[in-house]
Amino acid sequence: MSLRDRLQRRVVPRLVVRLSTVHAPARMAAAVRRALGGTGSVRLFVAFDDPYSAVAVLGLAERLSGRRAQLLIEPVVARGIPGDPAVEAKRRYAVVDSARLARRDGLELSRTESVSAEQTAFLAERAAAIPQGPERAEFCAAAMRRLWLQTSGPVTAVEYDDLAVDQSDVDGSERAMKRAKLYDTPVAVVAGQWFFAHERLDQVAERLDQLGWRAGA
Repeated sequence: MSLRDRLQRRVVPRLVVRLSTVHAPARMAAAVRRALGGTGSVRLFVAFDDPYSAVAVLGLAERLSGRRAQLLIEPVVARGIPGDPAVEAKRRYAVVDSARLARRDGLELSRTESVSAEQTAFLAERAAAIPQGPERAEFCAAAMRRLWLQTSGPVTAVEYDDLAVDQSDVDGSERAMKRAKLYDTPVAVVAGQWFFAHERLDQVAERLDQLGWRAGA
């Protein structure tokens, strides 16, 4: 028997079975949750100064529409690898690359330059003040859309006063991000599996399908 035949007949089938076994507990847990009337979830860590996060928030909001699954957003300010010497180059590239990814979903970025974490920290604080759930997700989508798709130039808090809320717990989201051993945004976590959300929007949707959280189901 050739090596190719051996791989096709023995190794590949075993690998498929093994992978299905790995995902089986998550599928079973999702089935039990549905039977009890619960919903699925996508936990998304974002930063408002990150254009990739805007792509992820708006893209996932669209892809979760019609599913019994909610978008749980964790807004952070501190992100990235401490002391990274290429951080500014990465931030500039993120704007260019995000514009490409946004066009994939029919969106057009209004900004051509990066913004600092200090400029947008107030948005993370306002988002964190909203209880976790649909209202927080709606706020984040509205703020991301305004920041990255509808405005340019300096970021001022007064432009977002109609979205204002009181108090915040950004530190809680940043602690959760560290506990999950995640270092940058936007990362989506679905049933223990994580994705770089801006690049893997369709894969997140496929993961939800695998767990039974399909649109209309």
